[in-house]
Amino acid sequence: MLGRALGPRTVSPHGGATISKSTIPERSARSDLSFTLTTLDGRYHVVDRIAAGGMGEVYRATDAVLERQVALKVLHRSLAGDRGFVERFRREARAAANLNHPNIVAVYDWGAVDGIYYMVMEHVAGVSARELLNAEGVLAPAQAADVLQQTLGALDHAHRQGIVHRDIKPENLMVTPEGVVKVTDFGLARAYADAQITEAGTVTGTVQYLSPEQLQGEPADPRTDLYALGVVAYELLTGRLPFSGETPMAIAYKHIHERVPVPSTRNPAVPKGLDGWVASVTEKERELRPESAAEARRDLEAEARTLPAATALGSLVPELSVIPVEPVPGRAATVTIPRQPTGKHERRRVGRWILGLVLLLAALGVGAWAAWQYLIPHEVDVPAVVGLPQAEAQGRLEDAGLVVRLGQGRYTMAQPEGTVLRIQPPQGTTMEKGDRVNLIVSLGPPPVDVPNVVGMTLEKARAALKDANLKLGAIDREFNQNFPADQVFRQSVDDGDQAPQGSGIDVVISDGPAPVKVPGVTGKSQEQAMSLLQTAGFHVQVNEKYSDDVAAGNVISQGPAKGTKLQPGQTVKIAVSLGPPQFPIPSFVGMGRDAAVAKIRSLGLVPEVIELPGAVGDRTVASQLPIGGTVVRIGTTITIYVA
Repeated sequence: MLGRALGPRTVSPHGGATISKSTIPERSARSDLSFTLTTLDGRYHVVDRIAAGGMGEVYRATDAVLERQVALKVLHRSLAGDRGFVERFRREARAAANLNHPNIVAVYDWGAVDGIYYMVMEHVAGVSARELLNAEGVLAPAQAADVLQQTLGALDHAHRQGIVHRDIKPENLMVTPEGVVKVTDFGLARAYADAQITEAGTVTGTVQYLSPEQLQGEPADPRTDLYALGVVAYELLTGRLPFSGETPMAIAYKHIHERVPVPSTRNPAVPKGLDGWVASVTEKERELRPESAAEARRDLEAEARTLPAATALGSLVPELSVIPVEPVPGRAATVTIPRQPTGKHERRRVGRWILGLVLLLAALGVGAWAAWQYLIPHEVDVPAVVGLPQAEAQGRLEDAGLVVRLGQGRYTMAQPEGTVLRIQPPQGTTMEKGDRVNLIVSLGPPPVDVPNVVGMTLEKARAALKDANLKLGAIDREFNQNFPADQVFRQSVDDGDQAPQGSGIDVVISDGPAPVKVPGVTGKSQEQAMSLLQTAGFHVQVNEKYSDDVAAGNVISQGPAKGTKLQPGQTVKIAVSLGPPQFPIPSFVGMGRDAAVAKIRSLGLVPEVIELPGAVGDRTVASQLPIGGTVVRIGTTITIYVA
């Protein structure tokens, strides 16, 4: 404890710890205090009263020793006069003071001055979950899950210390502007409840949040807090309590004999996962609830990950410094419910409740309807869903009035992924509508490591995948600048990752670099043509030809033609002109005139005949220019001299 051991203080009329007070009219009908505190124990300077409840009043005060604000809870004198309660208060306060958790309102000190018992607690700047509900109507699923997860963290810590809260309700959940949830009144709830147990056998509590076992006089345990938190969850998600009635007895009866409705029946925005979680923590039989707050929190975290994002919880909280407000009338009234001794035979317990029901129905005048509603069980046989797809199985179960909860799936080669492997309880079991069933769904084949097949040929990739208990899936082909044709350059699952055993891995095979269009080079010089083609990435093959039409050194033709798409590295052929063809001319000397002319013309040459003077008879070629053996081109003029 801060500064001293936790323990009560008493005062002497002549000295020691004192309390300053001035008598004024009582300010709250709920309080039996007839004065206003100013300074308590010479240390705690009261600033103002900020709340009142069934156990006493709460003040905001300043701790003069540690110079900090605290919340000061002063108990009603009626409780302070009960020696049994004082002892329980001391014991529970000491236990609560040992709780050290960020989601629990810390207890700093407690004591007694002039018969006034008080407790000094952490001062929380924020509002209660009840005030949030009053302001917002309902919380978004993600906001509600945030409140519930933090509360479960607090409960888990307390339960591990052997402390059960027993009075979880929105008024006891504080929310700070930073979005931190703090649970208050640990220990006090038990002391107050124990103080109200009479010899005749009664149990006191907030009936709207009491668990069936509490209402039947059984001892509370951690699962009792989970039931109450499930009711709070319903209220956060719907803005309403799950059960209502004209009398506390009517509400208590519903808690014992009816299931808490799924929140989505009131608020369709609530997902099925949260419906299932609320159903699990509000099971009538505590053995069917999660075993601990830690397990309930793990289940909720799994559902919360799928919830749509919402405004941060802290942004809903105004900048106030408060302590829980008084319960809202009609929503969280503290009532006394008839309590039966524990350990009695089940038949006797049911018989007493049936008798109580008959009396209640007679008072309310709705006997026939209530008898059908409360006494006749609404039973259903668990449908056969093993082997069905999850969605279809879930639909059948929900149509039958059962709440579905998904258990941890299992890997198997026997059933496809998403197929129901098992249901618990087994199909055919008779259950009440609203009970929970667990589905175990196939996760498909077990995962295996995927090998790296990039850079392999198709056949080598197929073999590598087979060795890894996988197979080749779809095969695609694409152009790729970096991989030669027929090599794998991409796979659908990266190496090192995992894929279901026996599944196909898709690959993409390279077709080499992407094709480009062949530029047109016909008519260009050989140097220009080669530069254009090589810049585009092609190899060039040059052939030479004679041409009467294309000047020597220019391209006569190309193949493939201009605009054809080829891959870089492929070959383009060009024909380069040598000009007109050349050849050595024969000798025409001695040939007859007409024969020589005909021969010259047949060679593509132009004959020119010059007759020498004095020639008589058959004329023959005496000489020629150019002379025989000279290399000429087609079209060259050949002069022959005839004598």
